[in-house]
Amino acid sequence: MNILSDLFTTDCIVINSPAKNRAEAFAVAGNLFKSKLGISSHLVVKCINFREDLSSTALGSGVAIPHGIVAGIQIPVGCLIKLAEPIDFAAPDGDKVTILIFLLFPQITTHEHLQILSSLAQHLLDVGIRKTLLSEQCPEKICQLLNLTIDFSKTLPSQESESSFNQSITSRSQGIQNYLEEWEMLQHHSAQNMH
Repeated sequence: MNILSDLFTTDCIVINSPAKNRAEAFAVAGNLFKSKLGISSHLVVKCINFREDLSSTALGSGVAIPHGIVAGIQIPVGCLIKLAEPIDFAAPDGDKVTILIFLLFPQITTHEHLQILSSLAQHLLDVGIRKTLLSEQCPEKICQLLNLTIDFSKTLPSQESESSFNQSITSRSQGIQNYLEEWEMLQHHSAQNMH
């Protein structure tokens, strides 16, 4: 089964959300994930906030990808919230954020999970994709676009060990190394929240 087949579904797309700040937007996402997965919205918000406090997940150009590792889910799941009005999000370019793409990952993470983030972030740097997400009002079309955006089957490492995979991606930039360290903190934080 392809773990990406149901990553974005129409019941997790919100258009023109009235959220006025990060806390309100995170609460909306927490409630979406609670409805879809039956998990605590408080736990979802706590895990996403923990990641956000490490460093902003804003990419710039009005887009952010808040995410976290959450106990109790088996596969990654995502939601998209388009805000009626942009909010401050500590973006690297100083721009306010209008599109928030939330991702939750299970405690047992894989290379594929990291690649979801990487592929999505890279594609969201494309002006055309961002403009489409901003203008599109149909949840079905937004889901199609997002699910196509993370079709990274050609870029996944095939038979590399974990150590060689880590060596290959960390050699690309110090930023990726920092991100892997943050990912380990997320896994540790998620494990602590189970108890």
